[in-house]
Amino acid sequence: MVNEELLVFSARDLSPRYEAFSEDDDEHGNPIFLYSSFGYITDEYIAYFGRSNIRKCDLNQKDIRESLKRLPDEDVYPKAPPNITVVSTPIDDDNLFLKRPKLHLDFLGTGLLPKLMLQEAETMELLRRHPHPHIVRYHGCLIKRGRIVSLVLDRLPDTLQHRLEKSAQHFNVENCIRKLTSAVYHLHSLGLAHNDLTPLNIMVNKYDDPVIIDYGSCQPFGSTLITAGTPGWIDEDFTISAEQHDRSALDKIQRWLEERSKVQRQTR
Repeated sequence: MVNEELLVFSARDLSPRYEAFSEDDDEHGNPIFLYSSFGYITDEYIAYFGRSNIRKCDLNQKDIRESLKRLPDEDVYPKAPPNITVVSTPIDDDNLFLKRPKLHLDFLGTGLLPKLMLQEAETMELLRRHPHPHIVRYHGCLIKRGRIVSLVLDRLPDTLQHRLEKSAQHFNVENCIRKLTSAVYHLHSLGLAHNDLTPLNIMVNKYDDPVIIDYGSCQPFGSTLITAGTPGWIDEDFTISAEQHDRSALDKIQRWLEERSKVQRQTR
C-alpha cells in the first residue's frame, strides 16, 4: 500500500500515464485494452510506479493508491558524479523546468533509467561549456540523497508543434529552419548527434525562435543508443548515433513546417 501522506488525488496527479493495447483487434475492429501504467514522484523525489487493469481516464484515488509501489532510488536515479553542476533550492518554477526521469514499465528494474539520466546530464554539461542560442540552456542538476533527481533547464513557452497547431500565420519558416540547422551543426561540431529531432522536441521562445530540447538520445557518433528516434520523424529504426538521423529529421521538419504554412494560407 502507498504511504498515506502521498498527495495523489486523481489521475491528473500522475506522470507519465500510459495505456497498453493488444496487437490484435476485437471483433468490432477496436484495439483491445490490456492495462494502464503510471508514475508518481513526490516533492522529495521519491518515485512510485503502478499498474492497473483500469483505463487511465477511469482511475480513482483508491485504484491509484492501491496500485502505486515505491521504487528504490537506485532503480530511478544515478549517483551524482563529483564534477556535476549542482543547482540549489528553491527553484524558480516560473523560469526553470525540472526534467525528471520518465517512469516506464519497460525500464523498471533494468538499470537503464539511471543510465539514461546520467548520460543526458553529461551531455548537458558538455553543452553548458559549449553553449548555443538555440540549444536549451542547462543550469545544472538537482541532487537529493546523493543522486541526480532532476535536470534544471530554461522553461520555454511552447513546443514547435503546439505553436503551429495554434496558428501558422506569420510564422517564419525560413528563420526557424536556419536556426535549427545552426544548432544541429553545432552539436555535430562537438561530435554529437541528437537522434530524436521532432516538433515536440523543439520549443519556441517569445520571438518564435526555435530551441532544441530533450537530449536523452544525444550521444557521440557511433555510440549505441538506449532510446532513439520517434516514429514518423525517422527513415527507419536505428540503434547507433549518427549525423544522418538529424539531417533526415531536419528535412522532414522543414516539409512539415512548409505544409502547415501552406494550409494556413489556403484557409485564410
